[in-house]
Amino acid sequence: MPANNVIRVSDINFDQIKTNLKSFLSDQNEFSDYDFDSSTMSILLDLLSYNTYYNAFYLNMVGNEMFLDSAQLRNSVVSRAKQLNYVPRSARGAKAVLNVSVDPAGSPSFYTIAANTKFTTSIDGVNYTFVTPEATSLTLQSNGTFTGTLNITQGEPLQQRFTVSSSTPTRYILPNPNVDTTSLTVRTQESSSNTTLTTWSTVSDFSSVNSVSTVYFLQENEDSKFEVYFGDNVYGKKPKNGNIVIIDYRVADGSVVNGANTFSGSFSVTSNTAASGGAELESISSIKYNAPFKFQAQDRLVTSNDYKNIILSENGDIQAISVWGGEENNPPVYGKVYISVKPKVGSVISSSRKQTLKTSLKTRNVVSIDVDFVDATYLYVNPKINVRYNPQLTSLSASELNTKIQNAISSFESNNLGVFSNKFYSSVLSDSVKKADTSFVTSDLSFTIEKRFVPITTSTNTYELEYNNVLSNPHSGHLGNVSSSKFVVDGNEVYIDEDGKGTLRIYSIVNNERVYRDSNFGKIDYSKGILTIYNTLITSYSGTSISVFVTPENKNIFGVRNQIILVSGSSVTTVDNSTGVVTSAAGGSEVVTQGTTTTILTDNAVPTFGLSSSTVVATGTTTSTSISGSDY
Repeated sequence: MPANNVIRVSDINFDQIKTNLKSFLSDQNEFSDYDFDSSTMSILLDLLSYNTYYNAFYLNMVGNEMFLDSAQLRNSVVSRAKQLNYVPRSARGAKAVLNVSVDPAGSPSFYTIAANTKFTTSIDGVNYTFVTPEATSLTLQSNGTFTGTLNITQGEPLQQRFTVSSSTPTRYILPNPNVDTTSLTVRTQESSSNTTLTTWSTVSDFSSVNSVSTVYFLQENEDSKFEVYFGDNVYGKKPKNGNIVIIDYRVADGSVVNGANTFSGSFSVTSNTAASGGAELESISSIKYNAPFKFQAQDRLVTSNDYKNIILSENGDIQAISVWGGEENNPPVYGKVYISVKPKVGSVISSSRKQTLKTSLKTRNVVSIDVDFVDATYLYVNPKINVRYNPQLTSLSASELNTKIQNAISSFESNNLGVFSNKFYSSVLSDSVKKADTSFVTSDLSFTIEKRFVPITTSTNTYELEYNNVLSNPHSGHLGNVSSSKFVVDGNEVYIDEDGKGTLRIYSIVNNERVYRDSNFGKIDYSKGILTIYNTLITSYSGTSISVFVTPENKNIFGVRNQIILVSGSSVTTVDNSTGVVTSAAGGSEVVTQGTTTTILTDNAVPTFGLSSSTVVATGTTTSTSISGSDY
């Protein structure tokens, strides 16, 4: 049969395929006047078209599954990632720290809590198991009791045994879907009659592995279960026939137990640090994102991106991360890398979680570089929004329109803010609000920015608030750009303002008049965006923290280093454009955003080296006290 250029192989739609086949047959002399639609030939053409379509679809899917970017099936993604030497992150058991007190019978001179000692916590009526990952010795007190801190990890401990046989090879697959691979302990027993044990370690340095190295390897198999495998006596030692492979591990429940802080066990226990760090099995999208970056880093920590990629790929409880070198600090601190992380649950991570992360980086870090973890700090934008609407273009009430505006603000925060390096553009928020309903004519926006800090109420201190944005000061003596929430100094309820010349003041309200208590309470650096409150004793305050509000010079707000921007205290007013009458108004907590609902755990007053011994700053805490400089 001669070639026919009517057939176009690029057409893979069913109807196109059938039309092409009909056109092809119509050009043949035998079928030149044939009615394909009214004969049984139509059924044959349908069959051929379906078969061609199925094959085209199948080959297209096969082609997609061959590449990491386009693969959709988990086992395809895992297989492609394996070529980049990437093992997907398993589920992770949350970790907590307990204070333990034991009053044993008799008068023992020492007391040790064994590994895998169980403790339980209950969440929504469901009990979850925590265990001690290792034996811990307690300290004897003068009254005969033993006390100490105890590290516990969530998960049910299990053991799997396999017999090595070359005649019937066994795959060492862990059958449970939520194995925490960080808990793996792999040992081999010589035989059923010889109980000599050999402990095998995971590979940390491939260059040091030889034919006698007792190392094991790990991979996720085609069923999303983890599999242990060994070397071949060339690259890693191979277990012998008759050996019994013993694998101990824990099955974790992931992130559901994060935040648990009430535990029970065989001893008197109180929570020292709430549970954190629990995570689910790494998702397909996460594997696609992290595998190439992890391959680029080659498990070495050299650039800031290396730190980001390795921490994100290995820790599923972390939402966002910011890394910067000490040379970028203000002032510079050479020889350090600063890391700030935002967990998926809560505002900051615990000190023990910081230490765990720091330890995990130690073997891969450049020797001369020290790593410090710094808490995220929050800068709050307080927008005041005035919307004019045309009542002829909507059937909604003013309060319903107001609700639409509030939803637009919440959506704007979720989509544009809440992680490191995000920027607040007032025009984007204004446009988002205006698009919330077709009746909106204009959306006018003004805003202040806010920092919150928790003072030390038992001692005199200096406080420094860093906004990291230029503050408004149109001319010397301009007033009204600084305000605060209420707090108490020298028995007086006071508020902060400024004289427009760089000096902070505090005043009380007496008979609706401002009575100034201190006209030199602190200073303000407009260009750097820094407020300093001089040495003072703040004895009490309203709410959970003290808020200080300032007016920025620019309409766009930028977060730097460990700073996260959120929206809080929004004020919304709707105005009938025809009459100019205010028809609805809502403010403060009525507009629910993350900034209004986030518990303030950061911006605490923390002693900072490099300033005077009585100086504290609202920049979060670190795991080290060797930092010099006031700005992380």
